[in-house]
Amino acid sequence: MDLYFRKIIRNHGAALATLLGDIRKTAAADRGNGRLKKERSALARGADDVEAIVAALNGYLGSSLEQPSEVNRVGLNTTRLLLALGDLIVGWLLVRQAEVAIVTLDADDRGGHDQDFYLGKIAAARFFAETVLPRLSAEREIAETTSADLMDLPESAF
Repeated sequence: MDLYFRKIIRNHGAALATLLGDIRKTAAADRGNGRLKKERSALARGADDVEAIVAALNGYLGSSLEQPSEVNRVGLNTTRLLLALGDLIVGWLLVRQAEVAIVTLDADDRGGHDQDFYLGKIAAARFFAETVLPRLSAEREIAETTSADLMDLPESAF
């Protein structure tokens, strides 16, 4: 809730927009001569998914002005947003590290004993892009379709 209300809503999403802009620049770049194409595509989709989660929460918050219980739909998704944004940032950092690794390996001036380290950076970015970033689309769908039915139950139901 702190991330959404104090860090995103409080400054009208300015910091988030800057962060997503930086992530999208990395996703659109070609450092590494196209060898990170799939990873960049997953990163771009992830940025879109996180932005859509925020848009869904903003919609619920706006609706709460006329129907106060709609704020519950925001609360039901703030942890989802936090985890999705964290995964997106990790993916972004891994792609940036893979860029450096590819450039370094291509330069062949640091090969030697560091070669495995750089290959590991590339593999980590690839693994994360293939196995973690695609989950953000599912989180987006859940956030966009969240109902407040659970919040309507009496406490005695638990």
